Amino acid sequence: MTKENLVKWFLNKFNSCYKVKYIDYPNSIFYYYDPQFIRQNKLARIMGENIEYPSKASGVILFEQDLKNKYFYCSYNEIWSFFITNFNTNYNEIQSLIKDILEKHCKIKGFTPHEDLFVPGYLLEKHCKIKGFTPKLQATLPILMIRKTLQN
Repeated sequence: MTKENLVKWFLNKFNSCYKVKYIDYPNSIFYYYDPQFIRQNKLARIMGENIEYPSKASGVILFEQDLKNKYFYCSYNEIWSFFITNFNTNYNEIQSLIKDILEKHCKIKGFTPHEDLFVPGYLLEKHCKIKGFTPKLQATLPILMIRKTLQN
């Protein structure tokens, strides 16, 4: 896949997300990707109506913008692994490309992209009563099992 096509793919994902802030996490913005919201958004544009954002966040978190530490986390399963498969396996090159996309196309400057296997802290705190924990997991299988368990 060409770099130009990767940029288009990334921007399609990024621009299809809606942002959510949580009171308990004032330093983070979570970007949710929800196919139902995307369909409703397209229909609203066709009909000339205002876009209605969900009252409750649903879908998959693709990105987290950490405003305090200036990190821009990308879901490993949904975003980072796509770059590995279709671009390069070198972490620094993927990081550099995503940073370039964020700065040039998304107007997000000064943030360092990182891959992350999301089990958002708010889910750990809500369901597991783990306070003040910042997850950083390395294996894909356990995260998928944890995510499915917590979302049910």
